[in-house]
Amino acid sequence: MHNVSITPSPRTLRTEAQAAAALPADLSGLEGVIHSLLLSALEKILDQVHRASLRGDDQSRRPLAIAETDSSIESSVRSPAEPRETMLRVGSLKLDLINRTAKRGDRPIDLLPSEFRLLKYMMQQSGKLLTRAKLFQDVWHYKFLPETNLVDVHMGRLRRKLNGPNEAPMIRTVRGAGFILGATP
Repeated sequence: MHNVSITPSPRTLRTEAQAAAALPADLSGLEGVIHSLLLSALEKILDQVHRASLRGDDQSRRPLAIAETDSSIESSVRSPAEPRETMLRVGSLKLDLINRTAKRGDRPIDLLPSEFRLLKYMMQQSGKLLTRAKLFQDVWHYKFLPETNLVDVHMGRLRRKLNGPNEAPMIRTVRGAGFILGATP
């Protein structure tokens, strides 16, 4: 078995750091945490390489030790700046963000990934009127308003899954305006 190490140049690392910094900062949930951790680790590596090159040290030629950044990443993961919610609740509806499961009361709800994203967003905005344009922008990341019934189709599927027999509807349509998710319609 051969050990191969690749040592990126400080210029390459600087370019990659700039590219990482250019990523959208408004990533939600776990993507945002991962983005900030990777950016922080990359900046630390850049600083080490820069300091070593200023000293004229031979360490600038040695492979970067990923183990050096592991401890800083682990400490950042263990103690995040702000606590993240792992369970969203609206009335009897629960959404587990870690296991990606949904329940209404004791009844499990099987959701497709797009339905999960839509429900998560609606639960985070519980009680607020959500327009189709806002849903296209925030759930599907469209920069324009397409002429399609995509939101209506997903909303219909989500309604059928959320509302069991003898259960009050949780999603209310405001005609000509949008949708509201709430415990009581």
